[in-house]
Amino acid sequence: MKNILLIAVCLVAVLGCDISKYVNGGKNDNANTAKPTPTPTTAPAETPKPATTPAIPGVISILKKAEGKYPYELKLLENAEMKARLQKLMGPDFAALKANWDVESPVEIIGGVVRASGCEQHNCGANIYYMFVDIENDNINIYHVKDKTQVYSEHSKITLPKKFADELAADE
Repeated sequence: MKNILLIAVCLVAVLGCDISKYVNGGKNDNANTAKPTPTPTTAPAETPKPATTPAIPGVISILKKAEGKYPYELKLLENAEMKARLQKLMGPDFAALKANWDVESPVEIIGGVVRASGCEQHNCGANIYYMFVDIENDNINIYHVKDKTQVYSEHSKITLPKKFADELAADE
């Protein structure tokens, strides 16, 4: 009986190894069809590229399209470039301009010169600021008309179109 049991165990083992050809319609999944597992590589990770920020238009390109708009609509005094330039141009007097730029006139452009003005509320006749920007030469002038007119010139004094010069003369 031992011999029969030994033969049965061996027979099961031999047949068990090759039984796969009878399972799954004769397809042998245990055959050497296994695909090798890819070996992970240690390739360097791709360096993330910084997100591109849309180019912020410069103050001159903003002013070129500003005809008829109010400075507050353009956030002119909050524009980082304009603010930095005015602070450099006016020094500590910029704070007074910002504090007294309450009542505004619409931006006007004549002959490549932009004019904007702002004045102290209820005191425009005695405390008004005119901003002139020569678009072509990228130059800013500020005229502060108070007791006497103070002129701040970034590069040089801008030659004003007649209409602007006349308005300024009327307020001085």
